Amino acid sequence: MLAEKPRAKEVTMNTTDNEVRCKACRSLLAKIDVTGLTILRGGLQATIEGNFHVTLQCYLPHCRSVNILNFSKERCGIEFRAAR
Repeated sequence: MLAEKPRAKEVTMNTTDNEVRCKACRSLLAKIDVTGLTILRGGLQATIEGNFHVTLQCYLPHCRSVNILNFSKERCGIEFRAAR
């Protein structure tokens, strides 16, 4: 009999002010403001506007948790969850 593959556990992410932090290790992953979601790493800057669904993997080697963000301006809200 084959063992079942473990499923990703979904947990709600929290934000402080406009910071998006990894659910597992609390590292800063991105910031959200009126322009949208902004990610800064090294020399890279990415800004995502409008309605979006983003999957971010934590950049720390000992963490690497997958964090999922759904943003809808129509709903005036952001839903965050992390799959671990």
